[in-house]
Order: sequence, then C-alpha cells, then structure tokens
Amino acid sequence: MILKIEIHLGETVMEWDVDYPTQNQISFPLDPNGDTPKINKIMLNGIETNKFYNTSFHIDDSDAVLTSVHEIKLKGVFKLQIDDLYILSHRSNNWHCSTKKQDYIFQYEFTNDSFIGDYRDRDHKGFDQNFIPCFGCSVTYGQYQPSSDTWPYLLAEHTGKNYINLGVCGIGIDAIYTNLKLLHQKHSFTECVILFPGFHRRMVRCKIQDNYIFVPNTVDLSQATSDFHYYKDEKLVERMNKVKANIIKDQENRYSKIFLSKIIKYCKSNKIKLCVSSYDDDVYEYLTLQKDVVLLDKFPGLSLFPERADDGQHPHRKHYEYFSQMI
Repeated sequence: MILKIEIHLGETVMEWDVDYPTQNQISFPLDPNGDTPKINKIMLNGIETNKFYNTSFHIDDSDAVLTSVHEIKLKGVFKLQIDDLYILSHRSNNWHCSTKKQDYIFQYEFTNDSFIGDYRDRDHKGFDQNFIPCFGCSVTYGQYQPSSDTWPYLLAEHTGKNYINLGVCGIGIDAIYTNLKLLHQKHSFTECVILFPGFHRRMVRCKIQDNYIFVPNTVDLSQATSDFHYYKDEKLVERMNKVKANIIKDQENRYSKIFLSKIIKYCKSNKIKLCVSSYDDDVYEYLTLQKDVVLLDKFPGLSLFPERADDGQHPHRKHYEYFSQMI
C-alpha cells in the first residue's frame, strides 16, 4: 500500500511516499537552532490526521524520548510511527473497524499518549473494577463539554459509585443493544443506566476490503474529500442510502422498538437492573409502557436553562447536573 505522507513543519511541507507495511515509519533530524518550529499538520493520502498520534522526538545526546510532539525546542530526531490502527482510524474518521461482523460500535477515544483501538469508556476507567455502565448517544457522552460535566461523571460524584460513561455520539438503540450485550458477556455487571436517543437512528455496517466499518446513519459521508477515506466507498454510500430509506418507510419505528425490547429481555434474563430514561418525547412515552425497567425522570428539555455546550446545541453542565440530581 502506497501512502503519501505530508508533514507541515512551520512554512515547510515535507513529503514522503511510503510503501506500507514494508516501511512503517518516517524520521528526520531537526535542529531548531534557537527557534521553536511547530508541526502544524500531518496529512495521510489527503486526510488530515491528529498530529499528536504516534509521534515522538528523541533528544540528541540523551535517552529522553518525548511523545505526542508538535513543538520542537531541542535538537534531535522526529519520528512518525505508522501501523494498521493509525491508517484505519483516519480512513474511518475514528469509527471502529473490525474483522468481525458483530462487534462494538463506537468511535476510538484516544488520548495523546494512549493510542489503542479497544472499546472503552470516555474517562478510560476500564472494566477491571465493579462498574455501572451508562449507555446513550452524544447527550450521555457530553459532546462539546468536558468529561467532568457529563451526567455519568456527576452521578458517580454524587453517589460514590463507579458509573462509567459509554455514550457514543450519534448512535441509536440498536447500537446500544450491541454494546451492552457484548460488554456484559466479557465484563459482567448487575446494573446499568440507559439514556435512550430517538427512534430514527440506525447503525450502518459495511464490509470494505477485509474490514467491517460501523457508523450511525447520523454520520455525514459527504464531508470526506480524499478517495482514500472509507466515506468515499461506493458500497458504504449505497448502504447508508438504503438504511435511510428504510427509516423513512418504518413509520411505526418497529425496528428500534424491537431492539429496545431485546435490551429489556437481555437485562431481565441476566438479572441486570435496567434504569432507563430519554430526552425524546416519543421514546420516553413508550418507556412508560414497558415492564421490567426502572423508569427514571425524563431528561430535562433544553429550555430549562439558557446555557448550552460549546456548539450551541447540546446540553450544558446545568442540564446534566439537574438530571443526575433527579436520578
């Protein structure tokens, strides 16, 4: 596979044609000579990457190696490491790709120094200790808000219990079912909380070459500009359009209601206490008719507080605080 790598260092653009995996790294010496050059951008086959991922800087005449480098202050060698995850994550806009047809649906949640593709919670607490998972979409994840402002984080503070944030932006009830079931089979839990999104969401699954990509129908595939991007794949575009057409036909929301029923049945059969709510009026009304759930108060309407998240549309910490206090 030929990869065209561009590193924008200050006003200079350096280019490489990499024959991956035969060649799996780029390195070059750099002497700032009293200046502080910055890595402004790294491009992978026309896709802008996260300039922190897989980068390091070995300081000359020292054993020190800096990671997640973007400003160079000392003389040394800059290195960009290339691996399958690095390529897949950028080709898929960080949506999970897998060789398995049935797998977790999520976006890779990376930190500067932790670049792995495992399914995990937003705060990277992990599943080693007893935990109570909180499933949902962006309203659970806390999009455009700090992690410490989200309702799972605040709920953990209020109760002293290990609530963990497993919200995935844009997903629907089908993806919540898949994540809940797979997680429970690998890491058992006895209680969970779900803040359900609206009915009009579905997961889109498509096999591209050797991998399956999982994205919600809420993803805008037209944002991709590089043909190297999975969003440009004709099969994925065709599958996305088919799913959207099926959503329009499903006027009674039978698809999502079936998966909601599967969640309830799975939790009942595995003795999982299932606490549920929603911010969507139709979904919450439907939840009031369900047995074998603990119905929580409805997530507050945005109009309750004038403040918003940084995008001006998502809930603010005040909404999350209000909801966590009600729980």
